[in-house]
Amino acid sequence: MSISFSGLISGLDTSSWVEAFVSVREEKVTSMQSELQSIQNVRDTLSSTKTLFSDLRSAIEKLTDYKFGGTFDLFSNNTATSSDENVFTATVTNSAARQNYDIFVEQLATYTKALSAEPASAVADDSTELTNIGITEGKFTVYVDGVKHSISIEEGDTVGDLKNQLSQAGINAEIDTDGVLKLSSADGTSDLNIGATTDSSNFVSLLGLTKQDDGSYNSTSSMFKASTASLLTSADSGFKEQITAGTFTIGDATFTIDEKTTLSSLISQINSSDEAQAYAYWDDATGKLNITSTKEGASYINIEAGTSNFTDVMGLTESSWDADGNLVSSKMYTDAQTLGQNAIFTVNGTTITSASNTITSDISRIEGVTLNLKGVSNTEDGSSTLSVEQDTTKLVEAVNEFIDAYNAVMSNLSEVTASGGDLHGESTLTSIRNSIRSYANGSNATNGGIYTLLSQIGISTAEADGNNLSTDTDTLSLDEDKFLEALQENPDSVASILAGENGILTHIENTVEQALSATTGYFDVKSSSLDNQISRQEDKISDEKSDIETYRARLENQFYQMEMAIAQMQQNYSSFLS
Repeated sequence: MSISFSGLISGLDTSSWVEAFVSVREEKVTSMQSELQSIQNVRDTLSSTKTLFSDLRSAIEKLTDYKFGGTFDLFSNNTATSSDENVFTATVTNSAARQNYDIFVEQLATYTKALSAEPASAVADDSTELTNIGITEGKFTVYVDGVKHSISIEEGDTVGDLKNQLSQAGINAEIDTDGVLKLSSADGTSDLNIGATTDSSNFVSLLGLTKQDDGSYNSTSSMFKASTASLLTSADSGFKEQITAGTFTIGDATFTIDEKTTLSSLISQINSSDEAQAYAYWDDATGKLNITSTKEGASYINIEAGTSNFTDVMGLTESSWDADGNLVSSKMYTDAQTLGQNAIFTVNGTTITSASNTITSDISRIEGVTLNLKGVSNTEDGSSTLSVEQDTTKLVEAVNEFIDAYNAVMSNLSEVTASGGDLHGESTLTSIRNSIRSYANGSNATNGGIYTLLSQIGISTAEADGNNLSTDTDTLSLDEDKFLEALQENPDSVASILAGENGILTHIENTVEQALSATTGYFDVKSSSLDNQISRQEDKISDEKSDIETYRARLENQFYQMEMAIAQMQQNYSSFLS
């Protein structure tokens, strides 16, 4: 940094003179910076306009991409409507024929269930813990001739502990061979009543204790030893027969039982296996394993014994093994399974049977439609109607999106190319605007359809009338009713004039695409030119600033030399006088 001392010898304010001279040169920099800002503004405006063109292209592509078919074809989208969704619903693809069908559902498909005739669990005895039966800790109340007795159930209490407490209250408790709990007064004459609103254990409600005609109580649910927490291969697992380690099969899935397998963990394995094609649960009230098919229809659940006797103990198979534990013979108890039923329904009077309530087109013979049966038809109401129609929702949305994008582009072009606009005088851009407007407002008889003007399908510009003698040919609007009417009358012609090979939107898309083309398109060419101008202007400003600093340094040095010369003259004069 240089330090200058203005006019120390001469007494003149040379610094102000330097700044005055430099400021003249800096005015040129300010002018150059203003020119740079103008160019940058043009570039920003160009970028904003390009974005609107990109939005217009995207909006047009949603309509013109119908030529690719599938989900791109908004003109072929269908919708399926049920006149009674309590009977059936439906989904539809573009390949479905647009017509009505009469559907009558006689019966729904149900699931096959496997359940043994006899309980697999042994009946609870005095050593059975109450929590294994599902009885919770807490208290329940018994009244003997109106005298209240509170019976407490704590963790680890057994059936024997419960019997002792009841006996002290004057109540006999016995479990019969079916697992039914019977409670009666010890003297045979006392009035017995069980349960109160203050009970905290679920004992009474879980067992469904019901008073009998003779004054005793019986449980509606049986009490069994086995529970989901039981270790299957344990000698005291609670099953009628000890279960051996090994394998068995449900569906196409093979399961293995070892010394650590509980009934709960085994059920989880079954329910999480897709190959099992079934789910299972343990019913504490009946002491049975329930298996239900995950597939509807009249088909058996495949259940096979393996090296374990599990399915035999559950009462679902009958098998024999040799001394080494190898399976010798086995058969499935088909009587233990309640077959599901197939769905029966009619389409336009033709009866069809299906193993599933989900009816695909290969079953119903309705191309492109999947029926989901929900309920049986009411005979009095008769058939329900399936209506397959063109889905116009997304198509109308796409047309409105095009119109919004078109109007945004045309409004922007009118603004930026007008006198005083950043892109005024851009003849190429003006030509692009005129081409787009010409396609949107002009006639197109080469598209191959009966419609030749967008206005014929409800897409039009403002029209002059008695109140408005001028027309706005830059702004489009949609008459949705007229558009839907045109679709109803001739959907192919609507698609043709909009998005066909010679469609109006196709021509607009080509014009927009050319303008947006990389390297050779208007926007990239103009942007590249502006970037070059900006770069050159920035270089000029940098050079001018550097020249100004050089100029400043030269002026400061010249005034310094002047001061030194004056100082020398003053020194010589003083010497002369002395």
